[in-house]
Amino acid sequence: MPGFLTDWELDGTLGLIFSAMTLGIGVLYLIAAEIGRRRDRRGRRWPLVRTASFVGGLAVLLIATDSGIGVEADDHLTAHMVEHMLIWLAAAPLLVAGAPMRLALYAFGRRGRRRLSAMLHSAALVALTGPVLSTFVFSAVVVISHLPGVYDLTLEDEPAHVAEHAVYLLTACLVWAPLIGADPLPHRPRASARCLCVLACMVPMAAISIWMLAAGSPLYEPYEAALGASAAAADQRLAGAIMLAAALPALAIALWMPTWKLLTLSIDLTVKSKEGRPEWGR
Repeated sequence: MPGFLTDWELDGTLGLIFSAMTLGIGVLYLIAAEIGRRRDRRGRRWPLVRTASFVGGLAVLLIATDSGIGVEADDHLTAHMVEHMLIWLAAAPLLVAGAPMRLALYAFGRRGRRRLSAMLHSAALVALTGPVLSTFVFSAVVVISHLPGVYDLTLEDEPAHVAEHAVYLLTACLVWAPLIGADPLPHRPRASARCLCVLACMVPMAAISIWMLAAGSPLYEPYEAALGASAAAADQRLAGAIMLAAALPALAIALWMPTWKLLTLSIDLTVKSKEGRPEWGR
């Protein structure tokens, strides 16, 4: 499949909006980092490694959706699978490691910090960022979105396709947030719990991979129509292998993430749940 990284194309009007929002979020992140530096009495800068991580996550997201990978995804399941793996396993953890909520606390004034602290400790967000519920929601989204009827819809309907990417990114970020622990969320799972969460996410991915590898005929009609039955079936088996292979490094990432704090430069804002006042951390 030629042109993976050379043939760039926006996915319709909604794709243009999605890409523009991605770039806008990057600009807001950089502005917030500068505002925080100016507010800080000692003029300490936001850690460059966090900025690089967040900007890198946005770049991966644009590559996944707007480069030749996204273009080829309409006709090749392998490209579509690469697109999804980049969103789940690269863009989402990089964005989360950029600690956007911690940056907001760094940039906001006292009133804004208290409001954000209250939101971070609200019952809804506590539940959504809990390792059990976030893992379940992500796994359910992965399984449901790969059902033939749903998958075919995302290939044929632009709003459904863009919505799929947004849901993938959101649910993946909810899974990675407690595992990476860059933001001041209530849940801080231990290393063993992190491994279990990643393994739990890998189960539906492995099941879908095996299903694709074992299927004797194409599972998704649009790909069969685009490539023909034989070529679509071969492409489908390769996509299953890609999904299975891409899921394995996620476990290593979960094990490595506890060392992330050692790479940051020392602005560690923690939030007191009752007072909503930030402290300089370790």
